[in-house]
Amino acid sequence: MNDDWFDEVVDGKPKLAEYWQIDLIDDLLRRTPLSMSQQQEISSRIYEKDFSEIEAEELIIYLKENEIKRDPKDQYKQFVKNGMFSS
Repeated sequence: MNDDWFDEVVDGKPKLAEYWQIDLIDDLLRRTPLSMSQQQEISSRIYEKDFSEIEAEELIIYLKENEIKRDPKDQYKQFVKNGMFSS
């Protein structure tokens, strides 16, 4: 049994983002209205493996909230949420 797991937990270094998080960020990045410089900055951090698990989770939430929806029904819901039809 590997007893080093406890040392890894308490060594004070944040845990690196998992592969599924990186893949999801990469996928969502293309469907978010961020500037090219912001997208390039995030992409470079992805390839340098510079995301902690917590940072990745926060970024995923941000990207999902600002995602450009493809389904017209979802687009309508997003317009309503953003107050487009309120007077």
